[in-house]
Amino acid sequence: MAENAVIFKGTKEGLYIILKEDMDLDTIKYNLEKKIKPSKRFFEGAKIMNFKGKKLTQEEFDELKEVIEQEYGMTVAGGYNDKNYNIKPEGLELKKTEILEQLPFENVHKGEALIIRATLRSGQLIQYKGDVVVIGDVNPGAHIKAVGSVIIMGTMRGIVQAGVNGDYSAFIVAYKMQPTQLRIGDIITRSPDGMGSRFNNPEIAMVKQGMIVVEPYLRNR
Repeated sequence: MAENAVIFKGTKEGLYIILKEDMDLDTIKYNLEKKIKPSKRFFEGAKIMNFKGKKLTQEEFDELKEVIEQEYGMTVAGGYNDKNYNIKPEGLELKKTEILEQLPFENVHKGEALIIRATLRSGQLIQYKGDVVVIGDVNPGAHIKAVGSVIIMGTMRGIVQAGVNGDYSAFIVAYKMQPTQLRIGDIITRSPDGMGSRFNNPEIAMVKQGMIVVEPYLRNR
């Protein structure tokens, strides 16, 4: 099956699904499953503005919409006849950082969020007044400071601080946690040398009883 048949892109308007133009519907559905199913809880509640790229028939559009809403718990806000539907995806290219009005994930609705579609490398510092989402890895030596929560759709090996103004309800989520340091509010924890991710699913760090604990994000699996 072809790679990159399906790409999720955030814009100022919201989240779009980019479909590779030469892919058939079965390949698109297969790639959707590969991207979403392993981390379904990440995507539940997401609002999809519409599809871009491949020109779908009305029947294909309706079938994809049903799959996304019924199987994966997301909603597709746009319709087949929307004026923006089937615009070429070039207009959706993002800068390395993009500010959205809210995160497209359930339970994160604290205002503006910073979306970073890049891997953070050693020496890079990200500071933001709201929530931060990194679609990539956070390498050793990289540092994130967020007033809100932090979601990393990749491996986290650097330093991440959430709730820097004292919000102990903030949390940190990553596909794989191998941090140099985690901090929520003024509570700090470090990974022992050689400690790797303990779970095969995304993980969440949160404050419980005055300590930072790391648990599987997909608790029901």
